[in-house]
Amino acid sequence: MLTDRRGFLGSAGLLASAAIVTRGAQAATPRDALVIVREISSISDWDPAVSQILDTNEINGDLYDRLIGFDPRDPRQLGPMLAERWDVAQDGKRITFHMRAGAKFHSGNAVTAHDVAYSFKRLLLLGREPSSGIRQLGFTPQNIDANARADGDSRFVLTLEERFAPSYVLALLSSASFSILDAKLLQAHVEGGDFGSKWVSRRTGSEPSAGSGPYRIQTYRASDLLILARNDDYWRFRPPLRRVIFRHVPEAGTQRLLLERGDADVAFNLTAQDAEALRGVSGVKVEDFPSRRILYFGFNTLTKPFDDLRVREAMKWLIDYEGLERTVMRNLGFVHQSFVPRGWLGALDEKPYKFDVNRAKQLLTEAGHGDGFGFRFTAYNRKPEMDLATSFQATAAQAGVRVEVQNMPPSQSIPLYRDRRVEALQLSYYGGYGDPHATASKFAFNPAAMPGVDPESRWPSELTWRLGWAPRDLSRRVAEATQELDESKRGTLYQDIQRDARKESPFAFMFQATLALGMRDNVRGYVYGSRGADTSFANTSKT
Repeated sequence: MLTDRRGFLGSAGLLASAAIVTRGAQAATPRDALVIVREISSISDWDPAVSQILDTNEINGDLYDRLIGFDPRDPRQLGPMLAERWDVAQDGKRITFHMRAGAKFHSGNAVTAHDVAYSFKRLLLLGREPSSGIRQLGFTPQNIDANARADGDSRFVLTLEERFAPSYVLALLSSASFSILDAKLLQAHVEGGDFGSKWVSRRTGSEPSAGSGPYRIQTYRASDLLILARNDDYWRFRPPLRRVIFRHVPEAGTQRLLLERGDADVAFNLTAQDAEALRGVSGVKVEDFPSRRILYFGFNTLTKPFDDLRVREAMKWLIDYEGLERTVMRNLGFVHQSFVPRGWLGALDEKPYKFDVNRAKQLLTEAGHGDGFGFRFTAYNRKPEMDLATSFQATAAQAGVRVEVQNMPPSQSIPLYRDRRVEALQLSYYGGYGDPHATASKFAFNPAAMPGVDPESRWPSELTWRLGWAPRDLSRRVAEATQELDESKRGTLYQDIQRDARKESPFAFMFQATLALGMRDNVRGYVYGSRGADTSFANTSKT
């Protein structure tokens, strides 16, 4: 049985919860460290130009800086970060960023405009999921050197092929994919022209970091332990805590027990029941944070019978939205049947779908499936996602639809999704930056549907492409919405796009998540935001 804090932090794994419960004395975590228990098995790649996993990007936000970002001491406004200021040309197509003097990478190398140019180029040429943002701005392998260039060490010049809404461009540049990496360090670790990606991706903490953020990786063991060490030379401020420690604890009940006993400062993956039980517990508080995460079901239009719009529509009437909101999603989210999160420009609060078996049966009969059909449904192997899948299995059965649920972690399901090898799935998506295009570009836009693009080309980073859906009119309208300079009109454009996409798309939008974090009551200043890079523990302290 554990008797002190060193045993807990240094052990290869957690003790069984039964052993934890029998401990006689309650102890406290180290005063200079924040101990977070959460599910971290989804982390598989640390490179911000490669990973699109929420857990990774939330942590990377404090490992890497961007040109523009949020200050965790006052995260209400997007503002200067590594760029001290910027000038926009009169035609709106050229932005000159003036670099902040004195900012350094963890290696000690100075942050310069050359690092920005290198980071933008590697983001584009690596060509992974996060590169979709820079491609949407019109950058190509042919124009990247001329249009994203350093003008000396202190100025970075971004030239756009078209004029975009400034709010869209600045929000996009704040996302994790536009993190600025240490070019000199990466160039020393290039393997086969990979821009140092393999080296960044296999981080264990034994080598220098390529970031300039308030923390760096000290130790990392996949699906076990992550320790971040404070960057004492951080240009913005000195973080209050010396270390942030993540322990992989997938079970919400075990997280709750560790928090109650003082073995953890933050419990991250609480169920509705655990969050409710913790409210009022001495020494513990539960804080509710809005989230940009949209939970959805997706149906592969390349797989029969989901190529039939009526069948996809029927699935949307077989989800018990209100019942799930009262039970599985209580304290964890609310019904939201659109892809732009509440609180963002263009968000809708409309709820046109409800659980209606008769409506679903009618649609299935019209599609020639009055006797039902069966399919495999891939779902995340954690709560509440597993409970959402089980509920859908039961409600779909009332219409004769046989759902075979296959639970697996994202590290397994996402590669299948990217290769179009799922029949249907349950997943969630978060916009990487606080602009409606962050989600519209994923749920209502397919590059393969745009004029002049080979319709047979592969776009595995796009959710629409993964499900075989290429809406020409919607894709055109989504692209045009980024160029509307009037913010009010722009919001209306996205509302119209959502309404038109809602019925015909292969996505069933269900909930916008909220995050109930269990914390010890001495934790102060943790920021969990809803606009992308405004999540941070850099200003967190313990009293």
